[in-house]
Amino acid sequence: MRIAIVCSSKDTASANMAEWMIKENGFDEKERGTFVLEKEDITLYRIDELPWTYDVADSLGADLVVFLSQHASSEGIPALTAHSLGNWNDENKFGGRPNMLAAAAPVPMLSALKHLGKIDGGIRETYEATHHGPFLNTPCFFMEMGGSSETVADKELARRVAGSAFETVLEIADDGVEYSKIAIGIGGGHYPAKFSALASGRGYAFSYIMPKYGLRRSDGSANLSMLEQAIEKTKDLELAVIEWKGVDAVTRNGVISMLDEKGVEYERA
Repeated sequence: MRIAIVCSSKDTASANMAEWMIKENGFDEKERGTFVLEKEDITLYRIDELPWTYDVADSLGADLVVFLSQHASSEGIPALTAHSLGNWNDENKFGGRPNMLAAAAPVPMLSALKHLGKIDGGIRETYEATHHGPFLNTPCFFMEMGGSSETVADKELARRVAGSAFETVLEIADDGVEYSKIAIGIGGGHYPAKFSALASGRGYAFSYIMPKYGLRRSDGSANLSMLEQAIEKTKDLELAVIEWKGVDAVTRNGVISMLDEKGVEYERA
């Protein structure tokens, strides 16, 4: 598998992670901004734009793109996160295309979450709901650190997260990721604790996580067309998990009707 790791010089955490990954793991500079790992088909690209605008990543010729980035939180709560990409509505303020989901990588993203969970230091690891760009047809996901300015700038944490990212891509390259089911998550908030727990504890590999705010359009109508897109774009989908109390009854009935129509089993969380 050809894996591209994308880091940004305009993103503090990303730049620090790139520095540590290159320094500690034997990457050789092939050309300016491009570093290859000898004996492995893994390439690190250090770009000069923000990672969520890097729509040209499809041209890298990779089978998987892993973005290393800083995590932003309006509440300033430190976290280590992994998430798939896409916009659930007609806004694309942070890259990607309106009403479009990028190709997901559920099994590799599960590996990322588990490796982030091995980092000591009292900072929680969690999935985030699917959000922002870029829009790619290549399977992709983000690994992030941050939530507060202190966490974003923490070079020692960047070293540890870079190590987790490196272990993640090696495990993926070796086809060594164990999982139980490929799933989509529906409902709940931006930080889906129940879906993260199912991933860590039961090996559920989530492709897309559609939060409560993504289930409604701006006019208040149900956003079932985006749920349909999530279903259709998830290869080998086995299950939908609904955060039962995180979805109102009317919307939940529409979701279940869509899942039944598509032949997708579901369970409550």
